[in-house]
Amino acid sequence: MLRVLQILEQYDPEHSPNTLSSDVIGCVVPRAPTTSESIYTEAVKTVHHANSATHNSSEVEDTNTLSRTRSGRADHTKWSTEQDSPKLHTKYRIKSSEEYRERRRLRQERFRAKQAQREKDLKTEVKKLRQDVPLLEMQRLRMSFENGLTLGSVVTEYFQIFRRGIWPSNAATSCFIKAMSQQQLVFLQTAISRHVIVGKFQGVDALIEQWRRYCTYFDNVEFRLGELEFSSPNIVWTRSTMSVSITEKTLEKVFPHLLEAEQLRLRSKLLSQRLVLPCRVCFEWNEVSKRVVRLDTMVDFITPLLDVLGNLDSVALALKKFLIISDCFH
Repeated sequence: MLRVLQILEQYDPEHSPNTLSSDVIGCVVPRAPTTSESIYTEAVKTVHHANSATHNSSEVEDTNTLSRTRSGRADHTKWSTEQDSPKLHTKYRIKSSEEYRERRRLRQERFRAKQAQREKDLKTEVKKLRQDVPLLEMQRLRMSFENGLTLGSVVTEYFQIFRRGIWPSNAATSCFIKAMSQQQLVFLQTAISRHVIVGKFQGVDALIEQWRRYCTYFDNVEFRLGELEFSSPNIVWTRSTMSVSITEKTLEKVFPHLLEAEQLRLRSKLLSQRLVLPCRVCFEWNEVSKRVVRLDTMVDFITPLLDVLGNLDSVALALKKFLIISDCFH
C-alpha cells in the first residue's frame, strides 16, 4: 500500500510544475481526468472505504460487546432477583418428582414380580418335563416289546409291580417312590385297557381307586402271587394272598360299628392284628390289543377273621356293617 501511495504522489496535480492557474487561462472547460488522476482517485476511495469498514466493524463490535454486557448484567440481575424472591410452583415440582419416582418404583416392582413368576413357572415346567422323561422312556421301551407280551407275563408283572400296593407320588415323596409310581403308571397305560372292567366299574381309574383304598385303610399291604389256572387261552385265574394289618383307621373306615362302646371286646381283638386274606384274581386278555380287558379281585375276609375272633357269631357281627363291600372292594 505504501508503494502505491508513493507512485500516486508522483502524479499529484497539486505538486506538478506544469499546472496552469485560472489567472492565465480563464473560462477553461474542465478537462477530463488523466489516467494518473483516475488511479489516484480510485486508490483514495479504496483506502477511505477500508478505513470506514474498519471503523464500522469496530463500532458494531463495540455495540455487540455493550449489548452482551448489558444482557449479562440483566441476566445477573434477573438471577439475583429470582434467588432473592420466593420460588414459584416449588411444591408442584416436588410433588411431580415424587409422583414420578413412585410410578417408576411401581413399574419396577411389577416388572420384578413378572420376572419372578415367569422364573417360577419355568422351573415348574422343567421339573415336570424331567419327571416325564423316565415315564416316556419306559413307555417307549415297553411299546418296543409289545408284540412279545403274553397273558402269563402280564399277570406275573402285575403281582410284582403291585406287591406293596400302589405307590403314592407327590412333591414330598422320595425318588424311589416316584420311580415305583411311574413304573406302575406305565404298566397300567401299556398292559391294561383304558376301559378295563373292574367288578361293577370300568376304567383304569377304578382299579387305581381300589388299590388306593386298600393301602389307605390298611397298613403294610403285601400282595403275593400263587398258582395260575388258565380256563382258556385268554382267561386266567390266580390263587394269591393279600396280607394287611388292622389299625385305628381300619376300624374307623372299614369297621365303624365296632367303635361303639358295647363292641369293645371285638375291637380290642381286631386291633393290630395281621390278616392273611386269600384272594382270587381273574384276568381276561385281548390278543389283538395285547391288553387286559377284565380284572376281577375277590378277597376272602371270613376265614382270617374266624381265626382271630374264634366263632362265626363274632365274625358275623364284625361283618354286619362291613364298609369294604359298599366301597366297591371285592
